[in-house]
Formats: sequence, C-alpha cells, structure tokens
Amino acid sequence: MQDDLRDRFARLKEKVLIKRPVLNAILKKRGSKKLFEYSHDYVDVNLPPTIPRRQNEFLGVIAEVVEARFGKKLADSVVNQLKKYYFVSTADHDGPITHPFFLNSNLLTAAAMADHSDSAIQNVIVLACANISVDNSSFPRGLFFHNVREGKLQTHRMSFFSANTRPAAVYTLPPYTKVEVEKILKELKIKLDKAEIGSMEYEKMSQLMKEVYDQPEVYNSSTYTEQISKTNFKLWPRLFEASKVKLPNLVYLELEDIVVRLLIKHHLNQDTILNHILFDPTYEPYINQYFEGIFGSFSRADESGTYLFWALPKGSKHNLQLWRKGNFLVSKDESYKIELKPEIIQKAMEEKELIPGLLLAFSTVSFYYGVKCLGGFNQVNYLTHMKNGYIKMNVDIGNYRSIEVCARAQTKEICDGLSFAFMEYGDHEVALASGPDLILYGKEDSWQRLVDSAKQITFEEALTPLMPEMYKISYDKSEWDPDLESITEKDLNTMIGLHDKAEPCIEIPEV
Repeated sequence: MQDDLRDRFARLKEKVLIKRPVLNAILKKRGSKKLFEYSHDYVDVNLPPTIPRRQNEFLGVIAEVVEARFGKKLADSVVNQLKKYYFVSTADHDGPITHPFFLNSNLLTAAAMADHSDSAIQNVIVLACANISVDNSSFPRGLFFHNVREGKLQTHRMSFFSANTRPAAVYTLPPYTKVEVEKILKELKIKLDKAEIGSMEYEKMSQLMKEVYDQPEVYNSSTYTEQISKTNFKLWPRLFEASKVKLPNLVYLELEDIVVRLLIKHHLNQDTILNHILFDPTYEPYINQYFEGIFGSFSRADESGTYLFWALPKGSKHNLQLWRKGNFLVSKDESYKIELKPEIIQKAMEEKELIPGLLLAFSTVSFYYGVKCLGGFNQVNYLTHMKNGYIKMNVDIGNYRSIEVCARAQTKEICDGLSFAFMEYGDHEVALASGPDLILYGKEDSWQRLVDSAKQITFEEALTPLMPEMYKISYDKSEWDPDLESITEKDLNTMIGLHDKAEPCIEIPEV
C-alpha cells in the first residue's frame, strides 16, 4: 500500500513541479536543509549599490504608517531593522493571524529571528495582500478554532462579516463595530449552552475577543485592514504566552496601501520608471510582450488578470479587470473607463476605486525598491518570471540603472505553506493548528516543541503535505487524475513519517 502511495505521489509531484520550475530548482538545491536552518537564510539580503536613496523612500512610507498605528518607538525599531535586514513577508492574505498557512510562515520567521544575535531584529514585518475576496478560503473575515467531540475534530468560525458582504475585497471593507463583537460573544455563549464547546474554550475565546478586538483604539480605525493590523499586533504575543516566550513583534501592514502611498509620493509626478510604466504609451508594447501570460499579471489571450490595476467602482460587487486602450484603462464591457493622468489616478487610488494588481505591486516593492519578499510556492514562480520580464523590458529600453537594481532582487525565498505547527487530538490524530488553537491549548513547552520540530524536519518534508493542493491549483479540474486527486495531506504525513519528526506543539482534549 505504501509503495503504491509513493508511486502515485512521485507522479503527482512531477506534475506539480512541471508547472513550477522555480520551485523545482529550489527543492533540488535546498530541499534537504532542515527547516530551521533554511529559515535563517531569510536575513541574508543583497543590497545593490544604487539602492540607498530608493531604500529611504520605502522606509519613509513604512515609518509613516507604523508610527500612525503604533507610535514612534515601534516605527524606529522597524526602520532600524529594515536598514540592516531589508526583507519583508508578502506571503499572507490580509486577515486575523488564524489560518495555518500564514501562522506557520510567520512562526518560522519568528523562530529564526529569536535565534539571531543582532538586537536590531525585533519585528516580523508582513505586507499582506488585502485585495482578496471576503469569502476567500483563508477566512480573512474572522477567526476560527478547534475542539474535539466524540473523538472528532470540530471547527468553530467567528465572523465579523458574512460571506456575501459587499464590497467584495478585504482592502475596501469598512471597520467592524461593537455590534459584530457582541454578536460573536453571543454565538460563543450559544455554543457553550449547546455543549458544542467547553467552559475553558468559552472563557478564553470570550476573553480574547474582549481584550483584543473590543478595544477603543481598534474601533477608532478607519478600515477593517487597519483593525487587522492593530489586532494582529495584540493577538500575536498571546500565541505562546503559556511558554513565557517573547516573540518578535508582528507588524502587519497592507501591501496595496504601501504601494499606493509610494506611487503617490514618489512616482505619479516624477520621472521614474514606474511613472513611465503607468503613463508612457511607448512602454505599453514592452509590458504586453514581457508580462503576458504570467500568473498574477495578465493574459489578453485568456482574458485573465488585469493591466496594472483592478477597478472597484462605487456600487460594484466585483473587481473589474482593466485593459489599456490609448490613454485610458477600460473594463471589458467598457462600463468603466479612467484616463491615465496622474491627478485622476491619484484620486481613484485614494478612494480605493483603483487597486494595484500584483504586477504593479511587486514592480514597486521588489523590482524598484529592491525589497526581498518572502512568499509562498506560487510567489517564487510568478515573481521570478515577473523579474525576468522586467529586466528584459529595461534591456530593450536601455534603462541600465533599473536593470542593476532589479537584477539583485531576491525572489526565491519560501516561507508560506511549510507545515510544522501541529496539534494532536483523538487517537493520536494530527492536524495543523490555527492561531487561536495555540492560545487555547498552549503549554509551557509548546514553543520549544515547535522549534525542535523545525530543527528535525527538512524543507522538502515541510512542503510535501501541501502537494495535493498545489496539484489541484495547477491543473483544471477536468485534467485531474483520479489516482492523484485522491491523495490527501494525511496520506503524505504518514508516508514520510512527518508526525514522528514534527512533534505536535499542542494537544486538544475531548470536550
């Protein structure tokens, strides 16, 4: 049976890596590294010699946002760190630090930082993608936790917004109010009365809602994403409170907001390559030639993606993809049209009517400002392809300084989708923990167990349980092979003995 599974997995892995050649190269080069050792490379950053002025522009915007939300002391800490260690994570979807994918990525970065001797390293800095659907599978609209009843794992979701909330993008959501928090508290009480959760889960989750989410400074935020930034900062140090460990700060910002601020402040009215990409019609043929068909960019042939921006006009229920026609960006049905003039684009970005797409976001943060962006299994592929396209475009145009900066941009660091924060339940069953699970069931030795697991398992072993999902993302459903489709995360965990190497950091008792 195991031999059959290994054969099927080998075929599945081959199909995944055909679609992801960059990931394949990373696995060949670094797959055998222990996960903890692999994460220490995050702080290794190549700064090109021409970067200081650009770096100061980037740091100025970061400092502006962090100081407004958290004060000058934290802003100074973030800037001092970035001056020496010029990297951020762009792996996350913007939302509460709950989903295992993003929880694991940030815990791995934190573990590497905690082992570093330089006191300047004090923060896990995340530029999270906020232009995602409210009903995204990562559950950005609330939190979830688990418990066990009759030996089976139960999931309990607590939502600030319903799945059909409009507008559709997390980036444009208004702040939640006290009404939503009180609704969640009532739902917890109902679950307690129905014996769906125990008194411990009820008391701890109620306390968490009151102390983190039911706070004046959170209600005073102007957007939901600002609330997430503030609440994740407060939630994060509680994850291993029982272990009495001091984690680096989690500084959680919106990627799109940082990009908009940079564009408005330094590019809309200045002679930079980003200005030319936005407004210069002579650049359009190069953009069409070198970015067509790259995931996260656009494809006119497939009518997928968008040209630089997504549009979300007032009253619209969905993002509109845009295409350049002359000096305008126009939706497919031409119901939306906006002229490419700096003052018009600025106003639309400020009102969140225009939202930077991934190509524009990474052209700004990674290729222009040279920031090392840690990401997931998809990002290392599309970001590397985008980088190559950006360099080819600048070669054709003769922008040699831009080539020099972009050529040093590091695009092949994975922090997302690496499984090592496990929980145990029932008859030695194992699953990935959520953020609130760590708070509910954490023990004194939970942090040490987590670190020990990262030291025991390899990078490839930590990535292997994600392969079935990668396969389904990589191919249309009509192309799925039933023999490969049926392989589960649990199958692979058993096959490679991951549960024996990665000791669960928490155990969930029966209710």
